Amino acid sequence: MCYPNFYEDYDSFINRCNHELDYPTLNKNFRERRSMYLKEGLGDIPFLLNTERRMNIFIDSYTGKVEKELDDVYGSISLFIALNGIDAAWELVNSTDGLKRVLKSGYLETGEYIDDRYSNKYGGESNTFINALVISIFLNRFSKVDLFKKRTSEIINRIILENDSLDDIVDRIKKHNNNPRARVIAATELGIAQSSVELQAMLRIARETPVSKYWVGVLDDRIRDSHFEATSFYTRSSAIPLNQSFNVNGSMMMHPRDFNAPAKEIVNCRCYLGYVV
Repeated sequence: MCYPNFYEDYDSFINRCNHELDYPTLNKNFRERRSMYLKEGLGDIPFLLNTERRMNIFIDSYTGKVEKELDDVYGSISLFIALNGIDAAWELVNSTDGLKRVLKSGYLETGEYIDDRYSNKYGGESNTFINALVISIFLNRFSKVDLFKKRTSEIINRIILENDSLDDIVDRIKKHNNNPRARVIAATELGIAQSSVELQAMLRIARETPVSKYWVGVLDDRIRDSHFEATSFYTRSSAIPLNQSFNVNGSMMMHPRDFNAPAKEIVNCRCYLGYVV
C-alpha cells in the first residue's frame, strides 16, 4: 500500500506511487495520511515551513559543486600519474581546499536559511551567532572526519588493482563517477548544519515558552532500523526536553545527524525533530 512520506507534496507522491494503485485510491491515501501528519504535528516541522523541499534544493546545488571539486582532484591525480607514475601521486589525495571552501559556503547558506525561517515564524535575532555556530561545527567536522582522503585512496587503489595498463588506470581515474559520493557528502554535511541550527532556534524559543522535542523519521524502506525505533519510541506523546539527548542504538544524540554520533547514524540520514510548543 502506498502512502505519502511526511515531507512529500502531492505531485511527488503521485510520481512515486502511480504504478501501484488507481488515482482515486491514491488521492484518498494522500488526504488521509496528510491529515494525520498535520493533526499529529508532523506537518509543522518541516512540512509547513517548507524546510524539506528547500533543503533538497540546497543539496542538489551543492552536490554539483562538490562533484566538480572531486572531479578536479581526480583529474589532477590522473594527470600526475600519467606524468610521474603511481608512487608519487598520493600527496594530491590530501588536496581538500576546494571541497572545504564549498562545504563551508553550504553550511553558512543552510544555517542562515533555517534561522531566518524560524525567526520569521517565532521571532529571533540576527544570523551572527548562527554563522559562528555553523562554522565552528563545520571546522570541527572537517578537522576530525576524513571527508576525502580515505575513501579517495580506496577508490584509486581499487582502480590500480583492476587495471594492468598505466593508460587504463589514468583513464579510469579521470572518468570516475563522483556524483553519488558528492550527493552523500552534500546531503550529510548540509543536514548537520540544518539540524544544528534548527535546535538552536528552538532553544531560543524555549526561553519564552516550554518546548519539547521528538524524533520524526521518514517512514519508507530506506529508514535505518535504529531510526525507525527512535521514531516509534520518541513520539509526540512522549516528547523529551530540548536539553536532553535521544538514545539511538546506544548513541546519545541531541538531534538527527548529531555529528558527535558515529557515521552509521548520520550519513544520509533524512530524519527531523518534531516539537511540542
